[in-house]
Amino acid sequence: MRSRYSAYVLGQVDYLLTTTLPAQQDGLDRDAVSAWSSESTWLGLNVESAEILAGQPEHAFVTFTARWHDHDGEHSHRERSAFVQHDDRWYFIDPSVELKAGRNDPCPCGSRQKFKKCCAAFV
Repeated sequence: MRSRYSAYVLGQVDYLLTTTLPAQQDGLDRDAVSAWSSESTWLGLNVESAEILAGQPEHAFVTFTARWHDHDGEHSHRERSAFVQHDDRWYFIDPSVELKAGRNDPCPCGSRQKFKKCCAAFV
């Protein structure tokens, strides 16, 4: 989570896209991500908790609050984000981008498990 926040601060849009679950990357609005990153003054990140869940692949929840300032004033956003590890990399499961998989389809994270047994509980 810290690396993704830092990428927003530094305007590293490619990093933000590539650390999102690959099956969701085409659904991201690159221009909107870039605009939010560059038009905001980032004020801080507070990671409240990180919980790694047992199983293969590993999943994790990170609860955090991010603060920023933009033309509308100062804001804060608290979220409990889900992540999945695949091929030794952690990917953000973006709740705003639909995962197109049926319950019995292979999981979009690449685990070779059924979606219902893997990432379905995290979206």
